[in-house]
Amino acid sequence: MFLFAMIVDVSMLRCIHRYGESYVPFDEAAIKNVIRNHQITPEQVIGLNEAESVYGFSELAFAYFYSNLTEVSGLENSYARLSEQYPAETTYWVQQISAIWSDIKYFPVPESATESYDVNFEDSWMQSRSFGGNRGHEGCDIMAEKNNRGLYPVVSVSDGVVEQMGWLPQGGYRIGIRSSHGAYFYYAHLADYEEGLEPGDEVAAGELLGFMGDTGYSDVEGTTGNFDVHLHFGIYLNDADGKEFSVNSYAVLMYLKDKRLVYSY
Repeated sequence: MFLFAMIVDVSMLRCIHRYGESYVPFDEAAIKNVIRNHQITPEQVIGLNEAESVYGFSELAFAYFYSNLTEVSGLENSYARLSEQYPAETTYWVQQISAIWSDIKYFPVPESATESYDVNFEDSWMQSRSFGGNRGHEGCDIMAEKNNRGLYPVVSVSDGVVEQMGWLPQGGYRIGIRSSHGAYFYYAHLADYEEGLEPGDEVAAGELLGFMGDTGYSDVEGTTGNFDVHLHFGIYLNDADGKEFSVNSYAVLMYLKDKRLVYSY
């Protein structure tokens, strides 16, 4: 039986009702917070994908996020009970998890075929930011080892459609890709875009979107130099009312960091 260690944000899980032999009312706000924070390791993702189970990854992942169980059999039982007692809520959150994980294929910054242009990142989701007012950071920053704007290519992590392009005061030149399962992948602070790319275009996973830069933090389009060169990578979903909310992208980046394409630059 496959076992995996569970890493959780204890402060968030204090308010979640744990499931044993009996159930208590479904805590929508609590599970939303846990799934938004999205604390799951690459090893856990691989383990759930490879588990011999009647359920798929997204179903087991939902049970993982909602429970403190570690064995696949326990997750299966937990999911079965959740889906029986709360079918609408369970279906909704399974779909949200599927939207995040079903379409991702490549890390957003390829390796160089000839040079050691490395990048690094950490879990900076919801860290404090002040430009435009005090707020939480809705993504993770992939920092360039070489602080040269326009050097590092940025590629789509998934197949999808270009939904948004252009200047934002916070994000500078940004591009948003809507994947087939509904996640919105957001790439910000670009130096420029791939030539000819326009909203409505279909893109494939690994396709060039533009180049890493340092644009943004200004109402003046084209402003650069307010911070070091990096890529802000964010993930957004829509709730049942169509309102957008951010999901911590760190787990996805950790999972994809060994799935980097090689580009000549």
